[in-house]
Amino acid sequence: MIENSRALPAFAAATGATLGALLARAAERLVVSVLAWHERAAQRRALMAMDDRALKDIGISRADVEMETRKPFWRV
Repeated sequence: MIENSRALPAFAAATGATLGALLARAAERLVVSVLAWHERAAQRRALMAMDDRALKDIGISRADVEMETRKPFWRV
């Protein structure tokens, strides 16, 4: 564990980034990922709510919707 705790400051020094900048970037990436997961889940719920006629209009079947909505929220 001690070696891992030294790795991030060493990486920051090697790249010229500050530890705070690296942590801020990691936090930003986490927030972006969570927002994308939330949006993807909302889109899949919207697909489930569509009737067969609406699905046909956009060119997908109920089976396509079932397959898409069975995916975990993090999978594209």
